[in-house]
Amino acid sequence: MSIWGLILLLKANHKAYFWTGFLIAFFWFWWVGLSSIYFDLTYLAPIITICVCLIYAIMFRICYMLKYDFLRLCGIFCLSFIHPLGFDWLNFGILSVNGIFQANYTGTICIFLIAYFIHERYISRYYKMAIILTIFLFGLQYEDINAEKLNLNYKLINTNINQDLKYIQENFEKNSNDLINEIKLAIKENKELIIMPESAFAFDLQHSFNGYYENLLKQLSYQITIITGAFSSKENKIYNSTYIFKQGNVYILNKYYLVPFGEEIPFFKDLILKYFLTNIEEFSKDKKINIYKLNNQIITNAICYEATKEKLYKDKNIIIAISNNAWFKNSSEYLLQNLLIKFYASKYGVNVYHSTNANQTKLIEPKKSLIKKYKLKFKAFLKEKGLINN
Repeated sequence: MSIWGLILLLKANHKAYFWTGFLIAFFWFWWVGLSSIYFDLTYLAPIITICVCLIYAIMFRICYMLKYDFLRLCGIFCLSFIHPLGFDWLNFGILSVNGIFQANYTGTICIFLIAYFIHERYISRYYKMAIILTIFLFGLQYEDINAEKLNLNYKLINTNINQDLKYIQENFEKNSNDLINEIKLAIKENKELIIMPESAFAFDLQHSFNGYYENLLKQLSYQITIITGAFSSKENKIYNSTYIFKQGNVYILNKYYLVPFGEEIPFFKDLILKYFLTNIEEFSKDKKINIYKLNNQIITNAICYEATKEKLYKDKNIIIAISNNAWFKNSSEYLLQNLLIKFYASKYGVNVYHSTNANQTKLIEPKKSLIKKYKLKFKAFLKEKGLINN
């Protein structure tokens, strides 16, 4: 389907390029403005969506201005590396996450090249078939990708708290007590580690409730290591944080990559805060990506948006990610997030332990080889029929 879509794009005129960019942005990112609903700015949701669509429509239209089909296709591929306001979720690498090709840029480039040579009209049929077959064989994933796994008996928690209820103070105590019960259950199940979503405790754990929940989690951490999301504050700055409770100690890791216009305002800050987000305070970000150790294994911390940042995956082995996808419930946001995580996990050979509020709590492993899978099935079939011995 991806190849066929690229072929149709190559056959299209300048108007089709514009509308292709517009519609891709719409179907992939229509949910971006949904968070404005929770700030009583519902009228901004469609405006934000249209603005995002127009940005990508213009980018696609610029690609058409390149004279040759091959250059146009190169331009489309390069859009994966152009990130307006740091937002990098338009990544054509996700086209390789499903199917038989390598889930990396090699596999993605092969998809683009196959589409180009099928469309190409000036090469003889037999040369074209040979080129396409060569590219096809080069892009296939023949083996599984191995990745380091946690050597702890862990439990991932999936919560389902509606966003419009999550930050109402009257609900804090009930939701927090439910989380405490989950921890106690994990202890009964002899788990060594429990991972809970972003802002699972929807307040500052250190300063709210007179530190009651922080102290309770410290006590429970003698029996199980606890990783959870909550807010923290320091020197008049507010952070979106991961708390790690272990053996009565607490370690706080603050988010490094903030969401543009969601957690930070990248430009026109004073104007936007004055006329639009009058009751909103920006998050502050940490100075670096956070790395820590669990049971002698090096772990990279990721909070929601961070889990889709390629830099986190370079030279890393294990990522523990926490998300709150309830901001965009009933949208495609969590599916796209999952595809991006799967792509980077496959490209760099990293396991991602992902705990969420709303959707997609699971271990995300590097892509398995479909060729190897069917090869093993075929071998088992031959063995069952007595045609081979081993």
